[in-house]
Amino acid sequence: MLEQLPLLLATPIATVILNKFYEGVGSELAKKAITQLPPALQKKVQELGQLVWDKCLRGKSGADKLLQAAANDSAANSEIAQKRLTDYLNKVLESDTSLEQQVQEQADKIRLELTQIEDNSSQVQVNYGGNNSQNRINGGNVYQGTITINQGNPN
Repeated sequence: MLEQLPLLLATPIATVILNKFYEGVGSELAKKAITQLPPALQKKVQELGQLVWDKCLRGKSGADKLLQAAANDSAANSEIAQKRLTDYLNKVLESDTSLEQQVQEQADKIRLELTQIEDNSSQVQVNYGGNNSQNRINGGNVYQGTITINQGNPN
């Protein structure tokens, strides 16, 4: 019986949860190797997996074997195990709205990090008089600066 869920076994759970709330995002997580995930994201995936493990799967007959089969990409029964895990978790989350809300909050954090595009571009604006503004959108936040041109005597 597993007490602390390793990242390898937490990933299939996170994949199911992300696909439930945000179509295709879980598949994006599954495509990335565990080593490609930044440490902060690995921790969030593990926390989500641990929450679902503790609330839904711990103590269930064969749950650890089901997770291991779902995590094993090379196994022929991996897809079947992933489908069984998906069906079971969807049924549990539909019946427990409190747990569903907790899980969705953690899934939101993972989705934001997983889908966020890092913008390292420079922001250049050429102004020809008047008041101008410049916007930069980063992760749903809009940063706006007002630019005022003060013309004076160049002495």
